Amino acid sequence: MSDGPPLSPDAAAESAAAESAASAAEDVALMERARRDDLDAFSALVRKHERPLANFFARNGVQRDVEDLAQQTFLKLWRVRHGWKPTAKFTTFLYLLARQILIDAARAAKRRAGLHERAGAEMDPVEPAPARRGEGGDAEAALACLSPALRETVVLVVMQGLAYREAAEALGVPVGTVKSRVSAALAQMKEFLSR
Repeated sequence: MSDGPPLSPDAAAESAAAESAASAAEDVALMERARRDDLDAFSALVRKHERPLANFFARNGVQRDVEDLAQQTFLKLWRVRHGWKPTAKFTTFLYLLARQILIDAARAAKRRAGLHERAGAEMDPVEPAPARRGEGGDAEAALACLSPALRETVVLVVMQGLAYREAAEALGVPVGTVKSRVSAALAQMKEFLSR
């Protein structure tokens, strides 16, 4: 049963935009309180964004340590909270931090692999993480076939819902680069899925 007539597409879009704006305003208010060392406000930010942040890492190819990387991102957010200024959406800032954590983790993994190689140690074969309910399958395989730059762009824009401008800020590239990466990634994914 419905409380009234269905919303027109324009009204639905306006409603979604209003919800997004309210959520963004809540993030700013919570972060302002966190800047003043309010642990309850920071905890609320963590609860609100921990699942999307974990999804960001998982969709960028992290098979293990998703929770650890999300935790590292929140720890970094806590450390830099006093320098935060609401010049962009909070989520843009959060994904910028997450991207830095992801890059650092990739570099550390590369160094570890080099050390193992130089030491002549054989590494255990990496087993893919089991697919969770509702995840996996063709779309995840298509996403995995992308280069890291294309994958992180698609994850931010398509899966995390950032606007092109917000994704550009988080990635440190021009908006045009984000648009071309999304286009190229979707074309590659479509080709992969058609095989």
